[in-house]
Amino acid sequence: MRLMDIPAAAAMTAALVITTGAAQDIKTTIDVAKLGPQVGQPVPEFSLSDQNGKAWTLRSLMRPKGLMLVFYRSADWCPYCKTQLAELQTRTADLAKNGIGLAAVSYDAVPILADFSKRRGITFPLLSDPGSATIKRYGILNTTVPETNQQSFGIPFPGTFMLNTQGVVTSRFFEQAYQERSTVGSIMARLGNNVDVQATTVSSAQLEMTSFATDSAVAPGTQFSLVLDVRPARGVHVYAPGVTGYKPIALSVEAQPGLVIRGAQYPPSEDYHFKPLNEHVQVYQRPFRIVQDVLIDPSPEGLAALKDVSSLAIKGVLSYQACDENVCFTPQLVPLTWTVTLRQLDRERAKP
Repeated sequence: MRLMDIPAAAAMTAALVITTGAAQDIKTTIDVAKLGPQVGQPVPEFSLSDQNGKAWTLRSLMRPKGLMLVFYRSADWCPYCKTQLAELQTRTADLAKNGIGLAAVSYDAVPILADFSKRRGITFPLLSDPGSATIKRYGILNTTVPETNQQSFGIPFPGTFMLNTQGVVTSRFFEQAYQERSTVGSIMARLGNNVDVQATTVSSAQLEMTSFATDSAVAPGTQFSLVLDVRPARGVHVYAPGVTGYKPIALSVEAQPGLVIRGAQYPPSEDYHFKPLNEHVQVYQRPFRIVQDVLIDPSPEGLAALKDVSSLAIKGVLSYQACDENVCFTPQLVPLTWTVTLRQLDRERAKP
């Protein structure tokens, strides 16, 4: 896949309902977008030991283009975290190709991390933050968990910081609920980086479209992306969302049980001046990317809908009208299908 020139995704916003603890009914409204270092701010340094007892600092984790720093709840009792860590392992080569380091932080003790790493073949640093000192310094401690909860006190609000080589946040991806985890592929696609997956290319006289899902195997709580890389032919443009009087480009995904459809992300458009009418309109006439986020529903209803389902076919349609300086072509509807395999959450606990 070609590297696209797309601005870094902004942090997720809005007041979010978070369920906390391993076995709690406590819910609270927390605006996680305001927690911890923000885009443009440096993150605190640290020195933490990994699953092998090796000490790492923020500087030693850096790669030529920065670091993906993930905070999660536990590699012992949190099935969503363990499933996420296994997914991260599958993307270590992709991150390395893009010059990005990877590390994940929790309050788990080194023996817990060693046990999980051995069982699941984890090779990237799982960092142990005893007493949650680093989690607190980053300002993402889950304060809704009381200190009397010996198992869960000290967990962070799960999320991911993308850092440049100076340790400054370039983007953040924090979760709407502890069950929801953005995949590496989804984050990379939203940031315009390469994603090493199978893709389908469809061409017409006006457009070339390459379609792919960022992940081939997903689990309950997995947020991944359906991506379209679009290349208009020379001299051709399509209309941006919100344009009136013409048919703007739009990606729609068919609803189905077990699938939560999030908003589609379109890049900034550019002004096109149609001189015969002295008309200005927002268009795309250079290669661009549409990213549609979707979530495998982790709710009881979603789990019930997907019981005994081994794969999911996600259907969508891309609609657009292409024009050049002389003529507008017939509006088009392009059917699309993405198929993903469903896997179970990792519920195995550490050995005593």
